[in-house]
Amino acid sequence: MEIKMNQLFRKYAYGTLLASLMTFGTVNANAEEESAHSISANVLLATEYLYRGITQTNEDPTLQGGFDYGHASGFYIGTWASNLEFNPSTTDAASLEIDFYAGYGFGAAGLDFDIGYLYYMYTGQNEDAGGGDYDFWEIYGSVGKEFGGSLAPSVSVGFAWSPDFYGEDDDGIYVNGSFGMSLPAGISPYFNIGYQDVSGDKTTPAGFDYWHYAIGASKDVGPLTLDISWNDADNYCSGNQDACEAVVFSVSSSF
Repeated sequence: MEIKMNQLFRKYAYGTLLASLMTFGTVNANAEEESAHSISANVLLATEYLYRGITQTNEDPTLQGGFDYGHASGFYIGTWASNLEFNPSTTDAASLEIDFYAGYGFGAAGLDFDIGYLYYMYTGQNEDAGGGDYDFWEIYGSVGKEFGGSLAPSVSVGFAWSPDFYGEDDDGIYVNGSFGMSLPAGISPYFNIGYQDVSGDKTTPAGFDYWHYAIGASKDVGPLTLDISWNDADNYCSGNQDACEAVVFSVSSSF
């Protein structure tokens, strides 16, 4: 089974986790009991790591990968990691992000649902550098619908909430919507839009909010998935727009 982080909450050119879970459940409905369990891995190389529209590698390349366990019932658990490059001019040495997540995907009334928990851990950080403790957790949920026909259009909406967002801020609320389809020659264009709102606390007393957008397309070539996207985040990087606007190319594979 191929398990990937949900596009609603991450930033890569990944297919949705929920779609993978639903496919897995269907394929295994009549399989032997021992085949209800699956372990998979994924790896991705990209020109830049964006999290909700914001660079996490100072516009440098990224290598990412993860491992996942899934069950035909819809339960999944996994971990994922990526290199980082935060605040290169400061004493903050955070260089690796490791995420841990667990959730449950299911279908009802012709819709696909996903709920889960996600913990972000940043190794090597210096909490005394003024940025606070980066580690935080979120709960998330999404609902999606895939339509039939030759273009197989799909839509999804989702949310994530954290009581103590990145950098020891207060509540963080994130909502996202996406649309995708399949064109001839195996090309799959997509559009994503997201809104992040963070209440003020240690690092941002006044709080902040912004929108971000992504327009891209992906194509499977043998065991690889090629993806290119244009990304932009409004009203966040007034001093360094390059940190919030990028064309990202990635090559990924799952096995």
